[in-house]
Parts: sequence; C-alpha cells; structure tokens
Amino acid sequence: MNNKVKSLVLALAFCGGNSSAAIAATSQPKEAGANSQEIPTQRLKTGLSLNTTAISPNSMQLSDTVGLTPVLERIQMLRQNNLQDVAVRQDLIEAKQEATFLIQKANLDIDFTVAAIMTEREVYQEILSTFISDRDKKVARINAISFISNGVLWTVNSALAIGSINTTYARNPKKCVNMTIPSGIVGIAAGIVPSVASMYTLKAVNGAKKTSEVEPNMLAKLFGYQTNPEIEYPKSVWNFLNQSPANEKTGKTRLDLIIDRWISDSNMSEFTDRHSKKQLDVLTASVAQEKGLTINSLTARSVMLQQLQAEVLKMKRMLLELNMVAQGEKQLVAQSNNLPRLR
Repeated sequence: MNNKVKSLVLALAFCGGNSSAAIAATSQPKEAGANSQEIPTQRLKTGLSLNTTAISPNSMQLSDTVGLTPVLERIQMLRQNNLQDVAVRQDLIEAKQEATFLIQKANLDIDFTVAAIMTEREVYQEILSTFISDRDKKVARINAISFISNGVLWTVNSALAIGSINTTYARNPKKCVNMTIPSGIVGIAAGIVPSVASMYTLKAVNGAKKTSEVEPNMLAKLFGYQTNPEIEYPKSVWNFLNQSPANEKTGKTRLDLIIDRWISDSNMSEFTDRHSKKQLDVLTASVAQEKGLTINSLTARSVMLQQLQAEVLKMKRMLLELNMVAQGEKQLVAQSNNLPRLR
C-alpha cells in the first residue's frame, strides 16, 4: 500500500468517525514482504511422477519418517531371491503386510489431522456466514435509508422551489424570498444525508467486531501456543511439517514455508507478522482480544486452515508412491540422478 492510498484510507476513516481504526490500519506491524503477492502460488510440491520407476526425494524422506524404508528394502531384497521357495514367499508376504500396516497408520494420522481441521473450518464458515449476512443486511438498510431520505428531501426541495416560482415577485417579493430560503436548506440536507450515510456504509462494510473466543484451533501449535488432545498432531504429520523438503536450498522447514506463504499473501490482510502476539492470539483462538473476531480474521483463519489441510494431504500422494514400491511397481530409488539413497 503506497502513501497516497494510506492517506486516503486514513481520511475516509476519520470522515466516518473511526479514527482509531484508521490509525490501527496504518500502524499494524508488518514483516518485510507482507501482503506483497497478489496472486499466490503453491510453495510446496511433492515432485512426484507416476510415470517413473524411481520415487521422489520427498517420498523417500517420508518413508524414513514413518519407518517404512527398512521394510521396503527388505521387500526389494526378497524379490531378488527365489520366489519358488516357500520360506522366501512367506517372508515377502509378511513384509508386504507390515508395509501396508505402516502406510495405513500414516494414512490414519493424516485423516485424524484433516478431520480436526475440517471441523474447525465448518465452525468458522458458519460464524463467517452469519457475520456476512448481518453485514449485508445492515448495508442494505443504510442504502435504503439513504435512497429514501434523498428522494423525500429532493421532493420537498422541488415543491418549495415550485411554490417560490409561482409566487409573483411584483406583488409579494418578501414571500418569494421566504420560500427560496427553505428550499435551499432542504437541498443542502438532500446532499448531506446521503453523503453521511455513504461514509457510514464504508464503516459498516467491515461487519461486526466481537471479542475473539478462547478455543485453540489447529493453528495454535504451529505458533507455539498451548494445545489440548483435540488439536494435537500425530507424530508422523508433525515431523513431516517440521522437516525441510528434499532439495530445499534455503533449509527452511515445510512449516516455515507455509507461514511464509501466508505472510506474503495479499488476500490475508489480518496476518502480516508471525511474531505479532495480537494477531496470533486471534488467529489461533488462544487468547481473547477485544474486537478481534471479524469477517477478516475469520476469513484468514479459514484460508490458513484450508491451506494447511491441503499441505498435509500431500502426504497421501507420497504414500501412494511408497505403496507402489511395496507392490513392485516402483523401486526404492530417489529420482535425483536415479541413484540409490545415500546412507
């Protein structure tokens, strides 16, 4: 936001009688690059291809994370032996079952996380729908009052003007002047009332502002807030989020990259500083903040949870590739240079 736009926002807020909101809008803490990306893009990609025999480096990393790598290595080694041997076939069946159990466990960990996120999103969407509906009704009422008052006042103004014109100035010039004055006064009111209503509409368009609730959500742990069993992450998912993606040159974890994306997204004006306690208190629903629960904050929560859910679900793409290794459709070899994983 450049200086001209900031000045305009500040002026409008002052005109609407909301100077404190204007000051808050211009003094809100921001990181470098906050809200700078108008069209956000994906930051984390799996690098997975179903058309190769090797697996993606991220799938290899996930295999290590969930303890699947030794089992898959054993499966590949057993396949190289004589499968006509009953003992070898039995070992292979048991190894494949173990791999299936580990993949299923990781899948359930993902589902556990996604279920909690979706539950919270449903609640926020319900509250958000109510806020938006109330906002729209309020704006409609203001506009209706503005239009009706404008029409009535201009009608009165015209009536007074007609009365002034019909008065013969030569016979009674004093009466003519007396009719013109109220006509002008009503005309001024006809211009002022809609203008004031329009300024109030600028304020009303932001919707209601209520004290934020204290009901920590799935964003809480991401920012170091206290959690409870309902919003705890399974070990595999939490480890996945706190690992640096394979081939990530910056060394940042997936969680860091996700937060970077949220910060840079210009569509989330409520999140501009990952160290701002006031912002995080509201977004994580961990500490009550006066006037913290708004359309903007609820939208930011919903978007952040939705994107977090999408990133967690990407684990399933990698698990599919690992399952293909267990079934013999792929090899436990990283795609980069098609060389075996380094020990």
